[in-house]
Amino acid sequence: MKKDSTAAKPRPSRNDAQRQTILDAASLLFIEKGFGGTNFNDIADAVGVTRTALYYYFPSKETILEALTEDITEKAGKLAQTVSRRDQMPADEALRQLILRHAGLILSHPVQFRVVERSESDLPELRRAAAQNARRAVLDHFVAVIQRGIQSGLFRHTDAHVAAFSIIGMCNWCAWWFDDRGAMSADAVAASLADFALRALSAGEPLQAGGADPLQAAVDQIRDALGVLEKQIKPATRRASAAIGSSPK
Repeated sequence: MKKDSTAAKPRPSRNDAQRQTILDAASLLFIEKGFGGTNFNDIADAVGVTRTALYYYFPSKETILEALTEDITEKAGKLAQTVSRRDQMPADEALRQLILRHAGLILSHPVQFRVVERSESDLPELRRAAAQNARRAVLDHFVAVIQRGIQSGLFRHTDAHVAAFSIIGMCNWCAWWFDDRGAMSADAVAASLADFALRALSAGEPLQAGGADPLQAAVDQIRDALGVLEKQIKPATRRASAAIGSSPK
């Protein structure tokens, strides 16, 4: 009998759901009070459990931060690897899948991503090194796919590293402005980001007028498109024009 492709995914176990509740609560506290300013009691109180109950899931706030890092940074590296190694996939489709997966991960965990970005220095040395390696791996996978697209003629001739940094930065910035209560869903935003990036890199797309440098033209197109998207998601917010192109602090 043919399986129903629309069958519901298995629900997370009670332990998994409680673990995620703890991570979500800790993330909000780390953003509000900073990692150093948050203690274990704060997290237990926010979740509504005792310290003893919290110990069942995490022995310390440091292990919570490690779990957040593994869930976000290291998972991003693994997701990128599953796409970039499919050499049979056309480069434009591979890049689309890379963006959908990377942006999708961030859009589904925006607060956690912000915590990881801000608190990496608080990680133990080995975990910090693992996080940095995962980030480099994500960049390498994006660069490899973009270079393959340039070599095949699908993408315009440009610096693959700068293009990859621009696209990854565009995805990462979503953690600071995306609102899941807005008009567009996370999936729709991720798809729009992929469209913007592919349009900017496509060998068939006209460049900005005046014979501008191809790389700068591509980056400018991505920035302009991202600014339009942010205004669509949060019309009342005017941070994009000042913040796009700069790293969040």
